[in-house]
Amino acid sequence: MYDVFFILGAVLILGFIASQIFERTRFPDVLLLMFVGMLLGPVLKIVPITGAVSALAPYIGTLALIIILFDGGLNLNLFKVLTSLAKSSGFTLMVFILNVVFLGILMKFIFGWTYLEGLLLGTVVGGTSSAIVIPLASKLSMSEDSKIMLSLESVLNDSLCIIVALALIEIISLGTVDLRNTAGALASAFSSASVIAIVFAIFWIGILNRLYVKQVEFSLTLAVAFILYSVVELVKGNGAIAIFIFALLLGNFSELAKRLRIKGEFALDITMRAFQVEVSFFVRTFFFIFTGLMFNIDALNSTTLTMAWVVFMALLIARILGVKALVKSDKNIAPFEKSIISMMPRGLVAAVLASMPLAAGIVIPYFVEIVFSIIILTNLATTFGVFIIERKKSLEPS
Repeated sequence: MYDVFFILGAVLILGFIASQIFERTRFPDVLLLMFVGMLLGPVLKIVPITGAVSALAPYIGTLALIIILFDGGLNLNLFKVLTSLAKSSGFTLMVFILNVVFLGILMKFIFGWTYLEGLLLGTVVGGTSSAIVIPLASKLSMSEDSKIMLSLESVLNDSLCIIVALALIEIISLGTVDLRNTAGALASAFSSASVIAIVFAIFWIGILNRLYVKQVEFSLTLAVAFILYSVVELVKGNGAIAIFIFALLLGNFSELAKRLRIKGEFALDITMRAFQVEVSFFVRTFFFIFTGLMFNIDALNSTTLTMAWVVFMALLIARILGVKALVKSDKNIAPFEKSIISMMPRGLVAAVLASMPLAAGIVIPYFVEIVFSIIILTNLATTFGVFIIERKKSLEPS
């Protein structure tokens, strides 16, 4: 048992060191933490990746998603989010469609997959990861508008990837295409999540300002967030969107009340925000190390790597095309920001969706291996790209 606690303590210290390295050198901590996880798991086999550890994967992933989305929503400006929503939605949808179409065609003509199998792969790896993008964007020297757009894109992507992937799995399994049901499911998931999140936020902000719960404000708020996620998922909505909207409203309710001329004090206790930073750091550190633990090094062979590189290049081209269209529509995006927006890390959602086709009885050669290789490749590209861009900008005369 003392070994477990030693590893826990060492991991937290490594997480702090990794964050300090980013602050000083602009080298993102995500890759460092994933590399530590790979060392502890598949390389040195200090932590076993079977049994209890693998069984915890979906729970750890969901917990990390809730905490990180809550943290992201709590620290964003609601009114700038609303201003950026149309632009973010258009950019997200365009890049997502390009990813799916490119891979649908490429996997058919280069590797002999069916169109639907290629489309499914494009869907699974088609969106950036909110669990990675939101914490990373908050630390970068970009304009707030660009940070908000990237954060919104990653949150919207999580929903798109999950719903469209599940629809494609059903289509492949049953052999029928029902676009109306897919579009309806997507609209329903967003709308139900939004409505329930707004109701929860209004109810909870009232509780916080009428009852004396300041000593346990964060714990109770987190409890409400967990319940919100469960309720929304139960009614087939999107829990991630609900958590993001809930936190966004909590963090901005004071300003919203002023604009709506609602009497009363609705500001959150400053200690709650401070405690959220601590919890977010704890969960993020363990999530990225856990992601490294789950990586299957034995699956890395020449065939997998060749296919992964082709997929990676297709994703990169789609992203660059999307960014070029975005820059044409928004002249305020700085050149260095354009380069950062071109980064495309994949993470939690891709990892979760990777095993779903096989669970549904759909056997696609190297599918899981390609997805996990893309997670590593896109994070490598993002890590070194951000490092170079941020270092170059820091050397420029102010």
